[in-house]
Amino acid sequence: SVQWLHVLLGIVWFGYSLALAIFFIPAISRLSIPVQRQIGAALGERAKPIIDVVAPAILVLGFVRGTVLGPIRSVEDAFTTAYGITWLVAIVMIVAVFFWGRIVIIGAVNRLAAAPLTADGGPTPELEAALSRAKQVTVLELVGFFVIFTCMILMRFGL
Repeated sequence: SVQWLHVLLGIVWFGYSLALAIFFIPAISRLSIPVQRQIGAALGERAKPIIDVVAPAILVLGFVRGTVLGPIRSVEDAFTTAYGITWLVAIVMIVAVFFWGRIVIIGAVNRLAAAPLTADGGPTPELEAALSRAKQVTVLELVGFFVIFTCMILMRFGL
């Protein structure tokens, strides 16, 4: 059940980020800036509390899966075995991706929300730069997930 829940929550978090990058961001990019802001704000309000529970749960379950229910029996195992090193990389990356979202992505989205529009409701250079940054940092989060996902596959095979 620990493994099942760990994988399910990982799918929720990683799937959310993939859906943002592949479907959501390209789709709303065709809409007007005010509509993009509205939709993005609503999505963020809905997603943040869910991810704030899901990500720490993944971390705790991964810790339990690697130690209590897994091959890591000592601190030495975590630093000297292939599985332990891969497990440590995954743990560090989960924390990094979580804080990337909390600090970098939320910061970029807040700057986007605060960026001014022109008098006729069009984008200003500040808004376009903020929008571009928000899109980039959201997509860059996927690099972290790629590393985590790779670690999960390696650990499945004992590496």
